[in-house]
Amino acid sequence: MDNGYMKFLNERQTEIVDKINEEGSVKVSQLSAVYRVSLETIRRDLEKLESLSLLKKIHGGAISTQLDSSTEIPLQKRSQTNIEEKVKIAEEAAAFIEDGDIVGFDASTTVHQMTKLIQGKQVTVVTNSIPITLDLSTKPGITVLLAGGYVRNESMSLVGSSAEKVIADYHVDKFFFSCTGFDLKRGVSELSEEQAKVKEKFIDISDQLFLLADHSKFQSKSLVKLLGFEELDYLITDSGIGVKDIQSIKAKGTNVVIAK
Repeated sequence: MDNGYMKFLNERQTEIVDKINEEGSVKVSQLSAVYRVSLETIRRDLEKLESLSLLKKIHGGAISTQLDSSTEIPLQKRSQTNIEEKVKIAEEAAAFIEDGDIVGFDASTTVHQMTKLIQGKQVTVVTNSIPITLDLSTKPGITVLLAGGYVRNESMSLVGSSAEKVIADYHVDKFFFSCTGFDLKRGVSELSEEQAKVKEKFIDISDQLFLLADHSKFQSKSLVKLLGFEELDYLITDSGIGVKDIQSIKAKGTNVVIAK
């Protein structure tokens, strides 16, 4: 950190800056517990640090100023980003779905690509995605269970406690999901706390976990950690990640599938 800012910060604030630079993000609740101060005190710390351009505040916490964005990217824009990689990743992922499976789909655009590839199979899909529900609801052999909640416009998905409670009552064989970023040290993380809570419920009820993420999300950290690689069954990605990094991920116990 620039020593010119030191005179403006107390010890706690300095440590918060060091922490966010190391981990990429912090949560207000966690900092409150660590420093044994009120949530409001931490929020004031973050406001001061943001005014000095040392971090960027977001709902529930803050992220490093080195991160790309502080809000969930709108669905239309996400659907057009790295589309070739997403299609190839979706093709690899769809091959893991068998007749009779009960699967969970998150609201990501990469998982959405799978809807075109599982038609003709006998499967049950549990999802919080409105577009995925619309695409699959009229397809023969496919049963769709939409988790109710309130609509998050950026992703056209349903989130909140109602959606979480619905998902918690089910069981799925396989959960297919994406993320904001994944990193060797931090694991898999999500920027939206609401989306993260929904995905955590899916993770709890699933036998196998499949992360679909292209190389652009690698070495990126975000606000909420979802899980470590040691908890993940499969990472399906593209060839943009280096061989040594793939080996390091495999060493943590994750199977890695490279889309061709």
